[in-house]
Amino acid sequence: GFGFNVNNSNPTICINDLITKYNKEEGKKLKALTPDCLIARTVTVLERLIDIFQEKGPNGVLSRYYKYWVHSGKQVRLYSEDGPIAWIVGIDDYGFLQVHEEGKGVESVHPDGNSFDMLRNLIVPK
Repeated sequence: GFGFNVNNSNPTICINDLITKYNKEEGKKLKALTPDCLIARTVTVLERLIDIFQEKGPNGVLSRYYKYWVHSGKQVRLYSEDGPIAWIVGIDDYGFLQVHEEGKGVESVHPDGNSFDMLRNLIVPK
C-alpha cells in the first residue's frame, strides 16, 4: 500500500511544501495539488506502469521504481533501538524489503513479523 501527504507539513513534509519550495527556488508558479487531482494523476500513471509490467514483467518497472525510491543505503536497526545495524538494499522478487546485516548477508524483512518505522530508522518485530 501507499499514501500521499498532500497538505500536512508534519511530521516530515508534504507535496505542497515541495511545490512551494520549487516555486521559490525556480521562480515558477505551479499550483498546489488537491487530493482529487493527485489521485487522478496517480491512477493514470499507475495504469501505464501496469501495462508495462504486464508486457515486460518486474524488470520493466524496477529501474524507474529505484530511481525515485528514498530508502536505498539507509541504515536501520533491527529488532530494537540498540539492535544490530543493517542497510536497506532493495526489494526481493515478492516485493519484501531487503536488508544487509554485516556478517549475515542480505535477507528479506517480511511484514508478518516486522514493521519499519521510517521516522526512527528502526525495523522492529510486531
